[in-house]
Amino acid sequence: MNYIVIDLEFNGRKHYDIYPMEIIEIGAVKLNDRLEIVDTFQSYINPNFYINRFALQFCGITKETLHKSARFHQVIREFRAFCGEEYTILAWGGGDFFHLFLDCKINQVSGDWLVNLLDVTSFFEGGLQQALVEHELEPVGQHHSALDDALNTARLLQLKPDVMRSDAYFVPNHFKLCTGGIKKWITLSLDSALEQDKLLTWKQFAGNDKAKTYFKIMRLDAEEIEMVHELFTKFFNMKYGRKAKTMQQLA
Repeated sequence: MNYIVIDLEFNGRKHYDIYPMEIIEIGAVKLNDRLEIVDTFQSYINPNFYINRFALQFCGITKETLHKSARFHQVIREFRAFCGEEYTILAWGGGDFFHLFLDCKINQVSGDWLVNLLDVTSFFEGGLQQALVEHELEPVGQHHSALDDALNTARLLQLKPDVMRSDAYFVPNHFKLCTGGIKKWITLSLDSALEQDKLLTWKQFAGNDKAKTYFKIMRLDAEEIEMVHELFTKFFNMKYGRKAKTMQQLA
């Protein structure tokens, strides 16, 4: 059994943007059954969409580096080979797992390899840096460097071997996977309609270029688009209040 400790860095997004965060760096440490470090993995990823300047500054990565890097599907193929046949993947936060599922969906890469995923934050207090201090470990490398953060996480896990025996595996929420990136755009669109004293129907919203672009980016099928419809209806009812049902019938 291999224990793969990962850390991801992201391209970032504006809070109202329909484009996904996108992973731009994967760092990983492989531990054996004795929790000894036996190998490491690090790769940058050239994202599909525009590169966020703030994310580059935050992670200390240059645009040129990303442009020269491989795309997600190639990096993930190499990473899967690194993991081996039997493995548990551990990360500091379930968000890393969520975004692996998300980027697999966007890039039409099967996510069936994403198994035995453990979020280790429930075993430590506070963030990674705080946990290092509390366990009297001097941080190695650079903060927000994926491999360095993975190495620091691995060092903490070596002090808590019981974590590896946990079966509290991360399970993705498919509804959030399909709707999370458009949630803010739904509320902004409804607010804008209300300010103009207009009714925004699902048909109008779904026919908007931005919504159609989101459906395409996220590779949503009919059932998944219906999830977005469900979220839209929820916010529609909240925004329009008691008039919501009548207004929908008149639309």
